[in-house]
Amino acid sequence: MRIPEPLFVFVNPVVRTLLRSPMHGVLSKSVMLITFTGKKSGRRYTTPVRYVRLGEVIRCQSSSGTRWWRNLRGGAEVTLRLQGVERRYWANAIEGDREKIREALKYQLTQFPQDAAYHNIRLNRDGSLVSEDLERAAKDAIVVEARPLG
Repeated sequence: MRIPEPLFVFVNPVVRTLLRSPMHGVLSKSVMLITFTGKKSGRRYTTPVRYVRLGEVIRCQSSSGTRWWRNLRGGAEVTLRLQGVERRYWANAIEGDREKIREALKYQLTQFPQDAAYHNIRLNRDGSLVSEDLERAAKDAIVVEARPLG
């Protein structure tokens, strides 16, 4: 089920609160908080995102239509709250690398096929991603990769 975009104004504060609470285990195995500083405003922002862990690397996805990831172009220090623990990372937004983005999308959506709807990717009867949809989505998706600092 896809949550309509306008509802995230209400859903995100609830998810942020839950992930900061002792009840974080309900979501924190697949959803994290990423806190970053706005490049223009200098303000701190925190947004919940689905993530996958690849060894030390933490990866999440967004679409080019959202704005938060733009603060990570060229790399930026962020704080990730993963499974109830906050840690500093260096994060970088990857855009325009269609092959890397396609593979990252494919991996994440294999782990969380219910998220395919957010990228307008249909699933085949066997649960695999419709390849044409994946190709199209890779043109619009952004991958954010974060590596631990220190």
